[in-house]
Amino acid sequence: MVGTRTFGRRIRRSAADSASGIALGASGPATLSGPRAKLVFTIALLFGITGSAVAVYVTGPGVVTATWLAVGPLLASLVLSPQITVVVAGWTLALGLGLELGQPGPLRMVASHLGVLVLLAAFAVANSALRTAAQRRLGQVRAVARVAQSALLREVPATVTTGRLASRYVSASAEAQVGGDLLEVVAGPGHPRWLIGDTRGKGLPAVRLASVAMTSFRDACAQPDLSLPEVAWIVDRSVTRAAGDEDFVTAVFAELDPGGWLQLVTCGHPPPLRLTAGGDFGALTPRSYATPLGLHPEFQPSTFSVSAGDRLLFYTDGLLEARDRAGRYFRLEDCLDTLRHPDLQAAVDGLLDRLLAHAGRKLDDDVALLLLEATSPPAWPEHDDPAVMATGQSAVHRRGPLVVAAGGGRDRG
Repeated sequence: MVGTRTFGRRIRRSAADSASGIALGASGPATLSGPRAKLVFTIALLFGITGSAVAVYVTGPGVVTATWLAVGPLLASLVLSPQITVVVAGWTLALGLGLELGQPGPLRMVASHLGVLVLLAAFAVANSALRTAAQRRLGQVRAVARVAQSALLREVPATVTTGRLASRYVSASAEAQVGGDLLEVVAGPGHPRWLIGDTRGKGLPAVRLASVAMTSFRDACAQPDLSLPEVAWIVDRSVTRAAGDEDFVTAVFAELDPGGWLQLVTCGHPPPLRLTAGGDFGALTPRSYATPLGLHPEFQPSTFSVSAGDRLLFYTDGLLEARDRAGRYFRLEDCLDTLRHPDLQAAVDGLLDRLLAHAGRKLDDDVALLLLEATSPPAWPEHDDPAVMATGQSAVHRRGPLVVAAGGGRDRG
């Protein structure tokens, strides 16, 4: 639920992160990676079973019987292939048979021990076969999910006009691969635009609505004559048609002008945060907030000045809603040193590392991040005064003049 608890679960961070920052991780039944690890485990298991059999033979009949040797095949069934499990089970049965025949006892007791050992060994082989089949099916599903993910979340470009970008997408659920968070960047010639947001709901409906919103955004950005509020209106219209009665999407639309201006349209979503080159940190609060997409928003664009070296963090609310075991929220103010890292992608990765450490490696909500660094100084218009458009000051950007919304100043003609 947006604002308290958001929606659809998605992509978990994995050890192999893509260059775009979108990380896909696989989870599922236990398995050993690599043939060497499997070989070492198999040899250790066989030695362990043999040692146990020798110990039982030396100590003689007692509480520990040949039946306990079945622990070996059962362990093998958890991580090894059915073929190797059959080998382990066969060796176990051979040792068990030798023990029972080598130690005199009632025939009924010998038959009972061997019967239990055979049943457990057969169960281990069946369990290994079922686990392997389930892993195969899960792998196929994950392959399809990764294709869907790549279509839903396209690679974020590392550079745009007068800016560098880095992104990460992390799921709170280990099982989910796709979900309802939005992150889309359209580089475009001269005026890059991007969209970040949350979709209310979860599961496939949230995935579908997120896909509708991002597809509509891409299509609208392909029309160069549309302003950012017009792009937002087109996306809202698509979301309204696709959404259910209680569905909506919170979003921030952004456009970076090479002249040093950043225009925002904020629809019920947390505003981006700015870390200036001088060290100041704060939110780019818009003049007014529109309601989320799908709830008939009235778009009120705001424009901010951006200087070279400024870093802007766009995020979904899972970042600020993460809590530690004591219930304390994550504080971005304590991570400014991480956000200042010279490597932009390392800054995003470091921020998420600190977030996961704060939350005990378990997130309650998904997190999408986009970090922008301005790379060229603003080209001030001939009749504008930098003192008037101070850093962090908001302005209304229309297709005509740029009118300063806070404080006095001149119009941008």
